[in-house]
Amino acid sequence: MHIPLRNNSDNQARTVSDLYQQEVLNNLAMFVHEPNSLPYFSFANQGATGMMDQGTIGIAPTWGRPYAASTPPSGTFVLASFAPTLTGQRTGFENFTMTPVNDPRKLELMRCAYQKALASCTGVAPSTVCPDCQTRFNVFYTGSPDGNIRDSAAGKVTSECLGRTCWFGTGCKKAVPKECPCNLVGQYCDTYVWVLPGGQDELSKLTLAILDYAQNAPPQEVQKVVEIYLDERGLPTQFANAVGKVTAQVGITERNLSVVSIPHPDAVSLRDSIEKELDDLAEKINDAQAKNRSTTLAQLLARKKQLQGNLAFLDQQLKVGGLKEEYRQGFTPQTGPFGPLFINQSLNTLAPGR
Repeated sequence: MHIPLRNNSDNQARTVSDLYQQEVLNNLAMFVHEPNSLPYFSFANQGATGMMDQGTIGIAPTWGRPYAASTPPSGTFVLASFAPTLTGQRTGFENFTMTPVNDPRKLELMRCAYQKALASCTGVAPSTVCPDCQTRFNVFYTGSPDGNIRDSAAGKVTSECLGRTCWFGTGCKKAVPKECPCNLVGQYCDTYVWVLPGGQDELSKLTLAILDYAQNAPPQEVQKVVEIYLDERGLPTQFANAVGKVTAQVGITERNLSVVSIPHPDAVSLRDSIEKELDDLAEKINDAQAKNRSTTLAQLLARKKQLQGNLAFLDQQLKVGGLKEEYRQGFTPQTGPFGPLFINQSLNTLAPGR
C-alpha cells in the first residue's frame, strides 16, 4: 500500500506547480484578450493524500446426513458444501484547500505584472496612472515609492525580470501548436496563449512574481514609540517638572520632538516670552549670588537650565520644523538638550526580512 501512496503524494506535490502555472497562463490569455482585466489567483494552503485497503475472507460450510430422507434420519454428518468468499477494496483520496487572493493591493500588483509581461509581445505598456505600476513595484520591493529595485533585489526575482522578451504565442484554438504540452497552454474565451520554445524560464519567473505578490507584504517602516514629558507651556521638560505627557508612534526617521511640533507663530511668541523670563532670571541670579543665598540660587539655576532647553527646542522648531531627518545605517535618534529624563523611546516595528 505504501507504494501507491508514495506515488500519489509525489504526483499531488507536482500538481501544485502545474496548478500555479496554469492559473498564470489563463490570466495571461485574459490579459491578451483585454489588457485592463482584473486578475485572479488562488494558492494551495494545505493538502492531503490518503490510501486505504480493505479485504474480507469468509467460509460458509454446510453439513448434512447422507440418509436424511429416512425416518428417522440416519448416518453420520458429513460436509455437504464449502462456499468460500473473498472481497477486496482500495480507496484513495487527494485534496487541496485553496486560498483565493482578495486583497485589492495584491491584485493591483498582479495586474501590473501581467501588463508588463505583455509589453514585449503586444506593445501594451503597464499602467502609469491609477495605478502607477512602477511606483507600486517600488513600494512592494523597497518600501519606498522612490526606491531602487535593482539595488535591493539581492538576487530575487522581481518585476525587473519581467517583459524583457516575447516568450509566448497568441491566437485562436486552431493556432495552438499540436505538439505543445497541455499544461503550457492558457485559454480565456476564444483567446489562447502558449509557451514558445525556450519560454519556460519566463513563465517560471512570472509565476514566482505572482506568488510573491499573493503571499508576501511590502517591507514595513521601522517605527518607534516616543514619550515626552511637557511643562505648563506644552514644551519638553524634565520628568520632575512635568504636568503632562504625550505618547506617539512615529517612523524611525522622525525626530523625537516632532510629536510636539509647534506652529511657527506660537513658537515665535513662546521664544520671546522665554527670552524675557531669562533676562529677568539673570537679575535674580545676580541678586542671590550677591546675598549668598545658596538654596535660592540653586533653584534659579535649575530654572535657567530648563528655560535654556526650552529655548533651544524652539530655535530648532523655527529652523528645521523638527519633522524628519535622513535615516542612516547605525542611526541613533537625538534626544535634544534636555537630558535623558524628559524622553523615552523604543523600537516598535521592525521591517521584515524578504
